[in-house]
Amino acid sequence: MNQFGMQMPGGKSRRGANPDVFTALLFLSCAALLAACVMVFMQGSKIGPDGSAFKIQEAGRISLPK
Repeated sequence: MNQFGMQMPGGKSRRGANPDVFTALLFLSCAALLAACVMVFMQGSKIGPDGSAFKIQEAGRISLPK
């Protein structure tokens, strides 16, 4: 059929997958989530006991640095 200038449907769909807008939004959201986690860790280490972001303040004995 190619000699008549006709082509089969879907014959040129052999392209590889390209990143689209959803892939870009996924990477952007991951970067924003990472930045938020870093900011929360930095702020938690400022108010945590002994400068640790993972320790919990004791109830009734909360002390914040000045």
